[in-house]
Amino acid sequence: MSFLLKDQAYDKFIKMINDKELIYGEIYSINALTATMDMSKTPVRDAIQKLVDEKRIDILPSRGIRLHQITKEELTQHYHFSCAIEGYCVATLAKTYEKDKKNPSVKKLKKLMEQMKKMLDEQHDFDEYFALDQKFHQELLESLGDPYFNSLQHSPMGFYNHPEIQLTDNKLSRKEVYDCHQKILNAICEGDSAGAYEALLEHSDLMLKAF
Repeated sequence: MSFLLKDQAYDKFIKMINDKELIYGEIYSINALTATMDMSKTPVRDAIQKLVDEKRIDILPSRGIRLHQITKEELTQHYHFSCAIEGYCVATLAKTYEKDKKNPSVKKLKKLMEQMKKMLDEQHDFDEYFALDQKFHQELLESLGDPYFNSLQHSPMGFYNHPEIQLTDNKLSRKEVYDCHQKILNAICEGDSAGAYEALLEHSDLMLKAF
């Protein structure tokens, strides 16, 4: 039961981040958050620790918590991770699709893009839009059919695991992100591995500049 409550608390924190109820620079009382979430302290603190481990939240002793202040070094690491790991995946998928036009991963990516297109209006919930964004990147990793690469979707390193990057003052428009995804998918469908890799780099550049 406590494990389930911890997960519920974690999900509530993620939703609060996505809904901009937690914003950069603000310090929040753990007791106040616990009351707002209508939960006991233990699952809330467990969820906070998980977010700390993921470098999503910072604990300020005797003061409270705040959204993690991403350092220049961490941004560089996110950038290198996304370029290296996802770049390899999109280049490989382009080569694979060139040989097999029925590739199931490409079919899924096309479907996700259709769904993302319907979410471009900022009035749609960010949660729904970002879930599709995340699935797009997860599918790139899963396209290799390699258990190790599949496990990397849970890494805190990729840009795709940090929705708050799209919710900064230098907010990216959903259309900008969508266009990057479409460019990646177009190159894959053309069997252009170099073009797919370059499109992925452009996407990572865009995310880097958002901070």
